[in-house]
Amino acid sequence: MKVIYPKNYSSSRNKVILDYCKWKKVLHIWACDAPYTKEKYTWEMWPLLYREIDKICSDQLWIDLDKKSIEFLNAKKNEFLNSKIDFFDMNKLENLDFKPDIIIFGEVIEHLMNLEIALTNLKKVMSKDTLLIISTPNAYHVLHQINAMLWFENMHEDHKVYFSYWYLQNLLKYNWIQIEKWFFTFLDYNKNILNWKWKIMIFFAEKIFCKLFPSTSSVLLVITKKNDNKI
Repeated sequence: MKVIYPKNYSSSRNKVILDYCKWKKVLHIWACDAPYTKEKYTWEMWPLLYREIDKICSDQLWIDLDKKSIEFLNAKKNEFLNSKIDFFDMNKLENLDFKPDIIIFGEVIEHLMNLEIALTNLKKVMSKDTLLIISTPNAYHVLHQINAMLWFENMHEDHKVYFSYWYLQNLLKYNWIQIEKWFFTFLDYNKNILNWKWKIMIFFAEKIFCKLFPSTSSVLLVITKKNDNKI
């Protein structure tokens, strides 16, 4: 079976997400990105998206299970006036006293063992109009392919699975979640913290190679809705 890739490309994952969050109630799941919360805050990776959402949303709730990270971020409360962080288990989302317009499930799904349970729990807090935004590393990212040709992998130690376009699409289809739009894209970060070699390599990947071949970008991002016709 031959699968044709869509050609939607953006060099900025955050820009795609922000386009959907204006004046919306946003639920951000596994928001702290533990155990790297402090490092990513220092590197300007973590706050970039949240600060921008906070400026344009009507309300933003972050939930996580890492108490130390929640305490650390709550100490930065003056930076996020329209947001709050709660200790909450996503397996109990049906008890959440928050009705989101947007759910951001960013770089989470690849950490999970039981994907069907996770998606079922997400649907419990989704109305027919709720948008679920999922982003995850792309198994066919150009740097992964180069590493493979050099006989090694450079991966996050907690990742359980990597997704291709077809695998993610099929997973959502069989869990009755329909894709509204698809993007091949990149994470956003403070490039000033990188040395010149990384800057050149990432510039080449983002601005040249992946612009020509979007399917080799580092991140898969989908805008989805619950398929009420099948549930």
